[in-house]
Amino acid sequence: MVFYCERAAGFSNDIVLQDEGYFDALVRMFEQALKTISALPNTARSAYLERLDDVRRISHNFGYGVGDDMDALLTEHGVDD
Repeated sequence: MVFYCERAAGFSNDIVLQDEGYFDALVRMFEQALKTISALPNTARSAYLERLDDVRRISHNFGYGVGDDMDALLTEHGVDD
């Protein structure tokens, strides 16, 4: 799931994609990744969370509130910037 988010965000950023449905799917997968990561032992979480934080940073370039939605999800799941 984290890999999917990385690839989807990178692709969107590279070609300047403007597709709200695509972004909605990316945010949903981001949330699923966070839920899955939260079930991992603490020692395994940090590497995945760092990767998702990179996705979040890139997603602020897209508009449509994608980065803001990801910020909110990180806060909701107890992960601060």
